[in-house]
Amino acid sequence: MKLFLNKLGRIIVSDDIFDNKVYLRRLYKYFLSGLLVRLVFLPFFFQRDLLSTYQRAAETISTGNIGFDNLQFLTNMIHTSYLLVTKFIFSAVNDIFPVLLEKDTWISWLTFNNSYNVFTMLALFKALYLIFDIACVFLILRLAFDNEPENKLRVFKLWIFNPVLIYVVYIFARHDIIGVFITMVALLLAKKDRKYWSILVLAFAIALRFFPIMILPLFVFYLARTKKDYIIFSSMGVSAVLSVEFLSYFGFGKSVIIPLLNTQHFNYILSSNLELIIHDRIFIFVAVYVIIILSYFHVRKAGFEVLLNYSAIVYLAYVSLCYFHPQYFLWAIPFLVIIFARNRLIMYYHWIQFAMFLVILIYWGDLVTKFVLAPIDHKYFVYITGIIPLIERFYDSAKFVNIFRSIFTGVSLWMIYLIYKDSKNLMGD
Repeated sequence: MKLFLNKLGRIIVSDDIFDNKVYLRRLYKYFLSGLLVRLVFLPFFFQRDLLSTYQRAAETISTGNIGFDNLQFLTNMIHTSYLLVTKFIFSAVNDIFPVLLEKDTWISWLTFNNSYNVFTMLALFKALYLIFDIACVFLILRLAFDNEPENKLRVFKLWIFNPVLIYVVYIFARHDIIGVFITMVALLLAKKDRKYWSILVLAFAIALRFFPIMILPLFVFYLARTKKDYIIFSSMGVSAVLSVEFLSYFGFGKSVIIPLLNTQHFNYILSSNLELIIHDRIFIFVAVYVIIILSYFHVRKAGFEVLLNYSAIVYLAYVSLCYFHPQYFLWAIPFLVIIFARNRLIMYYHWIQFAMFLVILIYWGDLVTKFVLAPIDHKYFVYITGIIPLIERFYDSAKFVNIFRSIFTGVSLWMIYLIYKDSKNLMGD
């Protein structure tokens, strides 16, 4: 058993940390402290989307409809499997199941918050995300700083205590951490030059959550060596999404991609634009994204760390220039914490980002402010005056938030410039 645990420890942690008692002790300290922070938040807070996610899973269990007609059916299947397992183990899940099947969203939300088992259920629901989060924190040790245990520990600490991650996963309670984990697996495979497996895993991540498609061109440029590779890797990268489209179209007679292109969520990408004349306009993020991809194309052989830097640039550009949702910011975090370990100055700007991030949340009013606290005392937090009415007594709330949104964008764009300079340094230019 001791030999088995020793081998397992080396696989999870890496030899350069496992063999050094000082480093290993520090890792335990960071891990246990970060775990304590997560356990504090686990049972008490959530945003309405968490309940919606598990309501879809409950509907799948109840009706057998696995949702092939939805692009995120793989995400739904993960939650459905997890809910089914917990349903057999914990009686609290069976008690709350009728609430999950309630069609009226307001009634289900109120009933859930008023439930005797609300804290138990929130802990169980978010425990799934805790598992993926812990997997990410050990996986990220393998992505950078080979034979540099001090920097590896710094990355570990920056992940385990990252405020954006803690907020999005354990207070806002979104499932993006699952897609982030799969994307990190694809990155590790790319680092080890497992080209086909890397693209296939990234394709799976895209099917789980569409955001990894933004870095698919970077993967293709990094891994491809011949013209044939470019064609094969690009086709493989979108294969999972096309498979979902195929199953939906021939199984349910409807497309999932075309409706997606017409949804509000896709319009978020196009929301920031410059009007020229008549119908002519430039979508700002699309133009900037093309510049980023073309820039990387010319340095694609520079190394894996440059790939990580450009991935951070892509996601920072997205949250800077497009309509903002809190969970979108999470996709930049794996890349940023690695950069922070190498460049402390950029980390300080990240703290400014987080301060602005907390103000930007006011955009969505009660949903992501006072209602997040509803499990503690739903009657109090439903009827207490919200933040927006308080701001409106003194100043226009939209202008107030957008001032901070503009600061967030300015800081993020400056970080992009600093990361670009860091990439130049890595290349020795």
